[in-house]
Amino acid sequence: MRRWLAALALLPWVLAQSLLVPPEAKAGTPLTLEGRDLPEGRYPLVVEGPTGPKTLEVVPEGGSFRLSFTPETPGEYRVRLSLPSGALEGRFVALGQAPTLTEEGLLLPSGLYPLPKGPWVGPLVQGERVYLAQGLLVLELGFNGEARFHFAPAKVVALRPGPEALLEGERVLSIPFPPRPFEGSAEDLKALRPLLEALNPPKPWPYFAYWALDPKDLSPEDLEAYRQDLLARGHRPELPFAFAPVLALAEAAKGLSGKEPEKARLLTETLLRTSPLFPGSLAFFQERAEALEAQGLPAQALRLREAVAVLKGWLPPSLEGLPEALWVLALTYLALLAYLVLFYLPPQLRDLRALGGFWGGFLRHPLLHLRHLSLAYASFGERLLALLLLVLLGASWLLYGLDQRARSLLFAPPLDRGTLRTQAAQDWLRSLPPTPETKALLGYALLPEAPKEAKTLLGESGLPFALALRGEEEALAEAYRKAPLEGPIRTTLGLGTDLWGAREAGPSARTLYSVLLRVEFGRFLEDPWRTFLALPLPLAERLKPWAFLGYALLLLYHLLAFLLPRRKGNVPPTYALAVRLLVPGSTGFAAGLGVFLLLLAAWGLLRLLQGEGPGPILLAYTLHLLGLGLSLRRS
Repeated sequence: MRRWLAALALLPWVLAQSLLVPPEAKAGTPLTLEGRDLPEGRYPLVVEGPTGPKTLEVVPEGGSFRLSFTPETPGEYRVRLSLPSGALEGRFVALGQAPTLTEEGLLLPSGLYPLPKGPWVGPLVQGERVYLAQGLLVLELGFNGEARFHFAPAKVVALRPGPEALLEGERVLSIPFPPRPFEGSAEDLKALRPLLEALNPPKPWPYFAYWALDPKDLSPEDLEAYRQDLLARGHRPELPFAFAPVLALAEAAKGLSGKEPEKARLLTETLLRTSPLFPGSLAFFQERAEALEAQGLPAQALRLREAVAVLKGWLPPSLEGLPEALWVLALTYLALLAYLVLFYLPPQLRDLRALGGFWGGFLRHPLLHLRHLSLAYASFGERLLALLLLVLLGASWLLYGLDQRARSLLFAPPLDRGTLRTQAAQDWLRSLPPTPETKALLGYALLPEAPKEAKTLLGESGLPFALALRGEEEALAEAYRKAPLEGPIRTTLGLGTDLWGAREAGPSARTLYSVLLRVEFGRFLEDPWRTFLALPLPLAERLKPWAFLGYALLLLYHLLAFLLPRRKGNVPPTYALAVRLLVPGSTGFAAGLGVFLLLLAAWGLLRLLQGEGPGPILLAYTLHLLGLGLSLRRS
């Protein structure tokens, strides 16, 4: 009973005891903890925060105390003062300071996060997360210093709330980034390497991050992660890949062939599985197959040789012999034209004598002189043969220029990245004339982002990959009839896979080449002059306009010859025989058969000029002389 009475007597005094704590404070800034109406003595004061409890001791003087305390990290804090009469408690929240970028790094509420120097973009604060970017790397930091790394497919220009990143090319992507193909440059990769070395983000990385490293330093795990990520981002082995880092992988494989054959084999396998259509890839794989055979690995060498056989079907058809054929046609045409001029020169001179002679007739009677052109004395067969050779020569030159143009586009941006699903490739496809073939390519490129629009575009073309992607039974059967050896189509039908495994149907480098060739030919028909001047022909730029005009005048000359009646004229037999002796096949030009001997002679002359044997030209003249002898004997 006495205890209860003592407690009731002390109750007013106990209720007056208080612990005063400010509701908010700033991390890193001192605050004041205050106690009032407290008994004399020494008492423990425990402050519990995000980093754990901290025990202090207070000694009230005159029943009160004032104590300074600095919260080091942001968060909620609990203050507890233990007294004989019980515990007094209070709470406050320490607010973090705004993250600040300094020369040493990023100053967070939890302390300094060291960063390599460079043009950092940011910081962008989103809740308790901070975002910084430099080049291709976006660094995400928590207030407690926890770091995450994001790799952008192109250089980051700015950071926006969301969080979002504005990339070069005015494209905005959310963070974390979707798995898009790489669209940056070699300079971006060069700038990424010191960041990787300084920050050491955890692996696996996106495939393009491995390009920033020396290919010789890539481990088997790195190469496997590289392969999986590259294919997962829409790259296809059937498309050309002429980007510099891919060529660096091939050079590293060549350099390591003798020193580290196993690593060279892994690099070769990675190139074969991911990007087998780089410039010079066929020769590279043939060379690597020979190296594997020398190492005693014939089975692996056979695999490379079989892969090369498939790759040839993916690449554009070889036109290596076209330049030589152009020279042969040019020599044949010039020889035929020279023969016709020389052979019919005597009757032409006789007819022009009354008009002022060969040259004077041009000045005195130019229109009448046109009736006495050299081809006016030639037979219809000879005129037709000369015209056909000129048209074939012009068509071959045009094919050569269009072929060079299409091939150059095939291995140039934006088609040199092994995919059509980059933004640059899609914009380029939209700039092409809207033919069914170009629509099909655009439909394939848009398939992951806009499947409805893509299906509509694919439905307008009869290309095998477009038919297969439509997913219809009849279309798939037709795709197989058109391309029965394509691996993706066979996989869709359950007929097995090729060396590159199961994948969706898509265009190959040969398909792209054929579409580009048609597009460039269509542009030539629309504007022959500008298109011809832009073609990569082996002519000086100042000579291209004259070559175009000269060919047009020659063509007009041959067409005009068909409007002229053939003029009668006797050629002296001795003169005719001398001219015919010089030109192989001349006895059969009127029937069109002699041109084959003339082509053989032109080819032999070209080989002779190239330092090879005179066999073809001797054969042409031997056959020509035999034919001429038989002709004389019959006559």
